[in-house]
Amino acid sequence: MSTGNVTTYHQDGGINFNDVKPDHVGSKVGTAETGDANRVYVINNTPQAKDVFGRGELVDALEQFFEEFDESKGQKPVPVLCVRPFNDLAGSVGTPTKVGGGEAALPTTSGIPTGSRVVVLKITKAGACGIAEYRKSVDAGANFSTPLIIPSSGSAISLDVGVSTTFTNASTPANTFQLGDTFTFIITGPSASNASRLAAIEVLKREYGSYWIHVLGPASRAFAMSCNVILEEMETEHHLPSFMILEARSKNESETIPQYFQYIQDEFEPFVSPKGRVMIAVGEARYIKGGVNASGGYSAVKSAGDSIGAWRNFATMATAKIAATPVNVSIGYVKDMRSLTFSEIRYWDEGYRNYMDLLHDMGLMVLKQYDDYDGIFIARDKIKAGSDSDFKELPERRRADKMHRILYRESLQFLNMDTEVDSGSGGLDYLKAYIDSKISAEMESPGRKEISGHEIVLDPNKTFNTDRILKAKCKMYVSNRTKAIEWETSFATPK
Repeated sequence: MSTGNVTTYHQDGGINFNDVKPDHVGSKVGTAETGDANRVYVINNTPQAKDVFGRGELVDALEQFFEEFDESKGQKPVPVLCVRPFNDLAGSVGTPTKVGGGEAALPTTSGIPTGSRVVVLKITKAGACGIAEYRKSVDAGANFSTPLIIPSSGSAISLDVGVSTTFTNASTPANTFQLGDTFTFIITGPSASNASRLAAIEVLKREYGSYWIHVLGPASRAFAMSCNVILEEMETEHHLPSFMILEARSKNESETIPQYFQYIQDEFEPFVSPKGRVMIAVGEARYIKGGVNASGGYSAVKSAGDSIGAWRNFATMATAKIAATPVNVSIGYVKDMRSLTFSEIRYWDEGYRNYMDLLHDMGLMVLKQYDDYDGIFIARDKIKAGSDSDFKELPERRRADKMHRILYRESLQFLNMDTEVDSGSGGLDYLKAYIDSKISAEMESPGRKEISGHEIVLDPNKTFNTDRILKAKCKMYVSNRTKAIEWETSFATPK
């Protein structure tokens, strides 16, 4: 064994934690192209996310997450703890598609994809292999390279992410390519199995800097049950109360809308998170990169139709709203929680609005559009809890988790304390007063109360003198939230 020494390491990005309230910080688990698998990274912004993870669903989610903070309302972006699972499912390359009059046969492809791309080759000079020229796009045609010469017949062209393609001359070589021919290649990168995603979640079981976990990608009932087991272990074995936000899968092309929502009911109706720790987001909305306002506002975006944006599950938007708010504020609060990046709800008029209340009553989290009111909102932050649970909605879960962390952290120092008042410890009265003050400071500050009040009772059953185990009870007093608003109007003659 070598002699001992002292090593130091500076964790970059710490300045960004200044003035960040701990209970606003969560974590994400999702696939990416780069970065070490099953390692926790602290990500502070989109450029850093791209530097660490390259591309993939995790990077896309982080980009939207940071775009969702409304700084005009005092919402401040916060860091995210991120884990990339091991990509244990191989990628694939679809059959190329061709548009144009050239006589070239569809090219062959080779290689093992390391990422996902839509590559487009556009012919800019006609002729045979070795003469014709092309321009390449690796972002579905949004941007193209400068012209390149197609190599000789049978020679490979590198597309991207480890995939190549090979053209051969037609029977009349000069007719192989015509000006304007395009060849499109859909490359799907490797992904993570459910087992791999669960292994990544396990990495966060003792990550005390995270107050919740968002798992990207479609979740089944079985996956939700596995997540619930992990959450139970986090609370009971590691003193780490937390909750998870999962994503229901999208509608398959072969399904009708009623069939899809029947699947959602059949899949998730039987599932219950006994302690109210699992949320399931059901619904997609059109994501506008950079935000709706940056693209001209709701009217301009809606006028553009399908030419702009992409459909995404709304769980990422939900986590941004959680991170932007105190623990007592619902992410369904219409005044402050409008999405900045979503422009419309998928299948809203085709059926989503008709199933919304049913799904909501099942304990699933859904989106909502309000009549004559711009914006996409979360209807209410529902948790898939039991019918008799106190934790059917997120503010109660977050308040209880924060209280548990305070009680554990602040009372641990009194373990093995001499309870004699004159011993110098102050005794049990001091312990109670100290915990009272910590709860008041963190959750009952004037002007930003997260609970209306609390009450601590030490040794309620008067057993401490017998077993030396100090039992304590803490009640939190909370006020109600408006579930609906009803107005009645009438006319009257002026006096």
